Amino acid sequence: MHYRSLLLTVVLYVLSQAGLVSQQSSYFIPRELQRAYHNKTRNAMGLPGQEYWQNRADYTINAEIDPIKSEVKGDVSIAYVNNSPDTLKRLVFNIYQDIFKKGNSRDWDIGTEDLHDGTMINELIVEGNSIDLINRQSVSRQGTKLIVRLSQPILPQSKADIKVNWSVKLPSLRTVRMGKYSDSIAFVAYWYPQIAVYDDIDGWDMISYNGSVEFYNEFGDFDVSITAPAGWAMWATGRLQNPEEVYHNNIQKKYQQALNSETVVRIITEQDYQSQKVFQSKNKMVWKFFAKDVPDFSFAMGQGMLWDASTLEVDAKNNQSVFIASVYPPSSVEYKNVADFSRQSIEYMSFIMPGVAFPYPTMTTFSNGKRNGGMETPMMANNGNPTEESDLFGLTFHEIAHSYMPFMMGTNEKKYAWMDEGWASLWPSKLVDSLYPQHQYLKRTVESFEAAAGKEMDIPPMVPNHLMATNYPSLRLGSYTRPAMAYHFLEDALGSEKFQQVLRFYMQTWKGKHPLPLDFIKIFEMVADQDLSWFFSPWLYENAYPDLCIKKITDKGSVVVENRGGLPLPVVLKVKYTDQTEEVFEYSTAVWSSLLKSIIIELASDKHVQEITLGNEYIPDVNRKDNYMLVIDQTQSK
Repeated sequence: MHYRSLLLTVVLYVLSQAGLVSQQSSYFIPRELQRAYHNKTRNAMGLPGQEYWQNRADYTINAEIDPIKSEVKGDVSIAYVNNSPDTLKRLVFNIYQDIFKKGNSRDWDIGTEDLHDGTMINELIVEGNSIDLINRQSVSRQGTKLIVRLSQPILPQSKADIKVNWSVKLPSLRTVRMGKYSDSIAFVAYWYPQIAVYDDIDGWDMISYNGSVEFYNEFGDFDVSITAPAGWAMWATGRLQNPEEVYHNNIQKKYQQALNSETVVRIITEQDYQSQKVFQSKNKMVWKFFAKDVPDFSFAMGQGMLWDASTLEVDAKNNQSVFIASVYPPSSVEYKNVADFSRQSIEYMSFIMPGVAFPYPTMTTFSNGKRNGGMETPMMANNGNPTEESDLFGLTFHEIAHSYMPFMMGTNEKKYAWMDEGWASLWPSKLVDSLYPQHQYLKRTVESFEAAAGKEMDIPPMVPNHLMATNYPSLRLGSYTRPAMAYHFLEDALGSEKFQQVLRFYMQTWKGKHPLPLDFIKIFEMVADQDLSWFFSPWLYENAYPDLCIKKITDKGSVVVENRGGLPLPVVLKVKYTDQTEEVFEYSTAVWSSLLKSIIIELASDKHVQEITLGNEYIPDVNRKDNYMLVIDQTQSK
């Protein structure tokens, strides 16, 4: 698809909201991005360029799963559209489960019991031509990539039909974001041969999946049919297309009720299993799903799983609603409230922050029955069971938040996980803290950042993730905690109204596309109408860290606050005078926009200072010892 011009409404919005901030960037611009500017696929304002293009892959999958053998096999047909100006002489596929292939490198601890011979590619046909899978001149493997050299290249602005027959084993000991979690529970993701992204920056995405870094996918439609054994229910990305063929009339009735209910409906209960009124057949069944314009497809299945759901209207003007579901085993008693947690999370994101209608028609949170964390896929979340309700709420919110970033916004998680994990780590904070004050979500994030900031492990987020994937603590800090804090204090610098205005414009502009870090940065500068390098450079590019201090009290009775760590942060100064009165001085993060290393705060001229305290528990600081001053010599406070 070519984007030769922006929508008129978008252009008018920019013109009305933004001034002419200089686009002479002080940021490092990689040569790949310089080339994109030259080719007009992107521009220096952070917008898709006149010649922006994006390839597309639509999938038709017919598969069968054997949960006993932990095996999935099937056929996938891919309608691949080359919208690029390039002639493609090869195709590159993601075969993610080759992370478990014997001899492959990985940065995840995997037990030998889960290792196998890799994804079995039994047949590969491109445009009617069968590919010789034995000839290494035609087909090769590189990590989790399958590289196919084409005898007939795919020309610009043309389509290729691709067919693959394959099979793959599911892990059960070390379930890296997916696998068989018990004899009755499985979550299947990254499971089919998938066309890798071909974009205007790198060409083919050749970054292998080694465990720590995540994914980068093209958008497409998915028409999927999966055959499962008797007694196994299934949930997946997209809408179930044949409920009448798989569910008993009793379940169908409650399912239809949930599709129109603002309150949670218990669609499948333990009583339904006891009465044997769950399935239409006692034999294996075919489950059919369809999803439109998504970057991936996953499914979950289980025996004896409970199913709760309701429907939430997120955009009345466009008649847009979301079917919100929770699926869990009876042992996961904590999950009885997750359908409601999910509903509150989606409502908050749709109407408050970011204030953008939830982008998909369904969202299912699936409990795998383990005590681990969670993992997002489009319209699906594969979650463990935290013991604390507040933790479960936060986990639920976090994984659902990924529906916006990186799914609606097709960011490259392999390189820039901070572009999605930072948002997913920040957005739950206000809601969780309002519902569970004792949880202290934001305060804990501050403490986590403070504990690691400024150490060797604190690597700037702009360092591509796959280059530091072997150091997981650094990856975690640079992808989750530091960017969450950056977004939080950017809102403080701009003000909530301006911040949300810019964020929504960014999301509107790059929805369904592949934004880069500088696209995000330059849009914020353009719409906010200011040079924000004073903020973005130390937070994203540099080794700056949080360390504000009380440097001194001047002879004139002013307090000098110094930014020793170089990281822009709010300034909160509490002054207690000898007459027992107090005064609090508060400055937003923007106080550092002038690039000064220190600021001077004028105190009351007619009073003597007793003590001064800098900061609070919501502002990180690696050295709080210099945030307090007891004034002994009162001549210093005049």
